[in-house]
Amino acid sequence: MTASGLAAWTLPALIFLPLGLSIAAFLGALSPGRQVALGLPVMLMSLVLSLPATLGGESIGIALGNWPPPLGIAWHLDFPALTMLIMTAVVAGAASLALLLDPSTSADRHLWPLWWMMWAGLNALLLSQDLFNLYVTLELVTLAGVGLVARSPHDRFGEAALRYLMASLLASLLYLLGTALIYGQTGRLDLGLLVDSLEDGATMRLAAALLTLGLLIKAAVVPLHTWLPAAHSKAQAPVSAMLSAVVVGVTLFVLWRLWLAPLANLNSAQLDWLVVIGMVALGWGGVQAALQTRLKLLIAWSTLCHSGYALLLLGLDVDMSWFTPDEPHAPAFSGGLQLLLAHGLAKGALFLAAGAVVVAHGHDRLSRLAGDAGRLPLAWLAMALAGLSLLGIPPTGGFFGKWWLLQGALAQDHYFIAAVVLLGTFFTAACLWRLFDLGLRPEPRRAAVIASRPTHGDTTRSLSWLALGLAGLAWGLGPFMALSTQLPVEFTISLALDATGLAFLLPALCIWPLVLWATYSWRDTFPAANRLLAMLAAAAAIHLVALLAADLLTFYTGAALLSLLGWAMVQHDGHQSSRLAGLGYLVMLLLAEVAMLAGLALIANASGDLRFASLTHHELPPLALGCMAFGLAIKAGVIGVHAWLPLAHPVAPPMASAVLSGLMIKLGLLGALRLLPLSDVTVAWGPVMVMVGLVAALYAALRGIVHDHAKVVLAWSSVSQMGLLTALLGLVLYSSSPATAMTALLLLATTHSLAKASLFLGAGMANRVHGREHRWVLLGMLLPALALAGVPPTGGVLVKTTMGDALAADGGAGWLLSLSGIATGLLMLRLLWLLWRSPPSRQTLHIPGGLWLGWATLAALPVLVAWGWQWYAPLVAAPFATLRSGLLEPSLALGLAVVAVLLKPRLPQLGRARLAWRQALERGGERGFRRLAWTLKRSESRLQPWPAFGIALGFVSLGMGMAALLPG
Repeated sequence: MTASGLAAWTLPALIFLPLGLSIAAFLGALSPGRQVALGLPVMLMSLVLSLPATLGGESIGIALGNWPPPLGIAWHLDFPALTMLIMTAVVAGAASLALLLDPSTSADRHLWPLWWMMWAGLNALLLSQDLFNLYVTLELVTLAGVGLVARSPHDRFGEAALRYLMASLLASLLYLLGTALIYGQTGRLDLGLLVDSLEDGATMRLAAALLTLGLLIKAAVVPLHTWLPAAHSKAQAPVSAMLSAVVVGVTLFVLWRLWLAPLANLNSAQLDWLVVIGMVALGWGGVQAALQTRLKLLIAWSTLCHSGYALLLLGLDVDMSWFTPDEPHAPAFSGGLQLLLAHGLAKGALFLAAGAVVVAHGHDRLSRLAGDAGRLPLAWLAMALAGLSLLGIPPTGGFFGKWWLLQGALAQDHYFIAAVVLLGTFFTAACLWRLFDLGLRPEPRRAAVIASRPTHGDTTRSLSWLALGLAGLAWGLGPFMALSTQLPVEFTISLALDATGLAFLLPALCIWPLVLWATYSWRDTFPAANRLLAMLAAAAAIHLVALLAADLLTFYTGAALLSLLGWAMVQHDGHQSSRLAGLGYLVMLLLAEVAMLAGLALIANASGDLRFASLTHHELPPLALGCMAFGLAIKAGVIGVHAWLPLAHPVAPPMASAVLSGLMIKLGLLGALRLLPLSDVTVAWGPVMVMVGLVAALYAALRGIVHDHAKVVLAWSSVSQMGLLTALLGLVLYSSSPATAMTALLLLATTHSLAKASLFLGAGMANRVHGREHRWVLLGMLLPALALAGVPPTGGVLVKTTMGDALAADGGAGWLLSLSGIATGLLMLRLLWLLWRSPPSRQTLHIPGGLWLGWATLAALPVLVAWGWQWYAPLVAAPFATLRSGLLEPSLALGLAVVAVLLKPRLPQLGRARLAWRQALERGGERGFRRLAWTLKRSESRLQPWPAFGIALGFVSLGMGMAALLPG
């Protein structure tokens, strides 16, 4: 449509205002502060005025001089272009303010003309509607970008700027040649007219290859990327933010516009070749990012990694017209656009935060930033939030983009592309882990670097706040776009409480207040306790939301955030043992999140409604259930995928272990109860789950007995109890009368939550108090230990009897349950023995009287819960007979323990026996990793010379040419 009224002025204002400011800056007519004060509000207001029309499903167009195409030039604004313009304005506005904060850049009269020229070129690039105008604006952006890089004091000899210029000139020649071929063949340059006039043929395929090669070089897509890392890392941080967040994204957006409109008429395999390049970019960029030794280089390489997602979109059979928000649209395009927007905001935040680090320290060497999160908390918080958006943690913009792209791939049976989208999560996680592993380490003993640079405190703080604002927008972008566009699956947050959720909620309401109180009371004893308290408070709120979730998306969001906070709790003090345990926890976490995300997308495609009440009316795909079950099993610490539990608990503070083992692992069980009984497919899983669960319960208890670390013993106890819960879940799935099994499952889950929380808190107190207090702690721990072992008259005997009745009703292997009960009794005796003989810690806890009372009450609840249930709804018909019969297994366990004490057998210390070869394996693995890292970095350095760039260009060109010969 043709623009009218105020909307008619928005498009010229977006281009001519920054051009005018560029001239004013060159002539010195306006100070930089006044330039920003004038330009930023006017451009944002122009975008706001354009918003009603584009959100209403319309597009705004204007023909310059009232000369319509093909004779004139037209500018066109639709919803995708508007979103990119808004992202450009937000990032450029924040970067402009950052430039004003630095005296060296705010007073640089040569920088500001280039800055406004680049902003004008980006706006014109997004509004342009013909191939030659795209060429002109691409050149404008390139020349301004080269000049901005050259103004950096870090590029003293202009090498990075010159490399950027030479690569861009080659790209421009290729693009211009492709434009000339299309114009010579069709006589048209306007994209709208080319949709009708461009016909498939050899010349058009060659032109498409040339256009694509030019844009791939300008977007620095691997392997045509060698100019970008140096240019982006050596430029000032605000300039790097603009180049990496906006310039690369806008170039990829132009590539989409060409291939999803006029070039869509070509029936060739060139898009498949672009998908291959995207996969290479995703892998190589992620690997190289993880190997960098400087912060800005790491961020620049992550840009190369995420550019691969943009090319994956072109491999999907999406609707070739640009979508409008007033009608449902294929989710793949929405996902790709969302990823570009989220990446732009997150990358802008990362570079501005890196700028704050550079201002504070005078460098960005990663090896000298250990423990910096404690010195610059705002900057590192901004980097954490932005990094999580890049990783795709819900509910960030990156998550929704990845989810919609994944949905589109699965809906069209592009399982390979879907797998690549999921695999990209690991590459992003690798570089982010390297970054935050450094930031969370203990602060070095040397004097803080910031203290030696006090004059930069205000600048550092302001840059951090700007970065934090962009990171917050990256988080809010996802829900906003989900609510403002109509997609096959709506985004809703629904909460409800049913009987199943109540059984998990009640223990949480008992445990969380006590854990938070304990953490606050002991904040002077444990390292980084204030940070731990903040993480626990956030985890408490998120955990309650996950328990009340009435739809799968809300539940997945809560579970993912809790897993991430769990990793932070494990690694929060940054010591070597915590870092290694945190790495193992993170690997398992990522496997769970990727599997659950795949299952979530498959379920969304199958049902269209993710509410649990609605899912009962749909037959869920077996593959989706398998993915969800695998992810939930990891979260629950089920045998086979339990490795993170024995690693995490010994190093985590006792307050974190109490909620990790007492509450968080139960989310996996709750998710399974919500999903697995909804399908007939899972009935066949039941018998296998029963047998595996019972064997796991016995095996894990025996493994725990041979350890000499109290918290490792408790960790194996959790694995054992989760084995029993797995067996009961199997009974729920296939039993003809699952009510008894469901009752036993909920009762055991409640008892175990309360018992394990009190035991982990007690284990943390036992060696940090002395004398009579030490004995009182052990006496208090005896109650939950007896309840877990099923010793009469505790309620544990009722739990064990109910489990036995459920197994007997379906002919289960009751003898395995009895053996696991004996092993659990031995495990609890082993725990108390270790705590009794453990040497006192150097740390001493002061336990207020109220906290003593709260912990004692929590320790008594596992003993009483089952009896309360028996009073309300009888579990066994003859309670006194149950008490007598329940004495057998504890008596056998006690007898075996007495024999062991008398004979003093040498227990097979599995941990010690394997310590030597494990250390040798770690040393060998470290040497192998360093050798591999050196080889990969050496390979990248060989791509830097211009002959190597020419070979890479020839390789990509050959691939494009061969793909042009093949039908699509």
